[in-house]
Amino acid sequence: MMMKKTGLLAVLTAGVLLLAGCGGAAKTIDAQALAKSLATEIKYDDTLKELTADEISMLVDLPEDVDSVMYAGSGSTAEEVGVFTAKDSDVQKYLDDQADSFQDYVPEETKRIGNAVLEQKNQYVVLCVSGDSDQAKEIIEKAFK
Repeated sequence: MMMKKTGLLAVLTAGVLLLAGCGGAAKTIDAQALAKSLATEIKYDDTLKELTADEISMLVDLPEDVDSVMYAGSGSTAEEVGVFTAKDSDVQKYLDDQADSFQDYVPEETKRIGNAVLEQKNQYVVLCVSGDSDQAKEIIEKAFK
């Protein structure tokens, strides 16, 4: 009987260790650096500039404790970049609102918005509206390696 208990204990301990190893810590990245890479390493039709916290809060409805970095153009295009330190941000709603706005304003931009990269990575939400979604995905993947 003691042998069975010891064997069961060993199996349970091994299972717990395996599960703990799979979890791992979420990778922390430099959100500022990722946003800047997305804003500078991709060719845009518009000139993107970094937005202030106040400008971001006027655009995207996020909880107060969310750190965010955004670059946006002049408004004549939908091109923009954002990195938000949040799991449940409402960035998709913002993107949907942008599509509705541009549909009436500059309809050609809705295709660019439709091809936007919007990825949840650990505690980050990354947004890139550009003409080169593949390059944006590569830059994002590289940041999280």
